[in-house]
Parts: sequence; C-alpha cells; structure tokens
Amino acid sequence: MIDVTVFLTNMKDDFATYNRLYAEYFKSANPCRTTVEINCLPTPIAIELKVIATI
Repeated sequence: MIDVTVFLTNMKDDFATYNRLYAEYFKSANPCRTTVEINCLPTPIAIELKVIATI
C-alpha cells in the first residue's frame, strides 16, 4: 500500500478510534496518509477509505 485517503464525517468523535485501528492493522506498512473531515458520505457510514496499493 502506498497511499490512503480517509474521509471522516466526524473528526472530533472518530479520529482517535480510527487512528488506533489504523495503527493496529497497518503495523508494518506506513503508507502516505491523508485524513479529511466531510459533511456526509453517500451511504449512512462514518468513514470511507480510498487506497492505492501495489501487489
């Protein structure tokens, strides 16, 4: 994985949990990461990730 863009609908409430889980699942890979807060997503979810990866 080389780049991750994360969209959160509530940065204040969700960033700490997201950051903890991200670190848990991506221990060995440290891709470039951008996190932004947005008003809403197209479905009733709180987080969306756009990932660019290499195989």
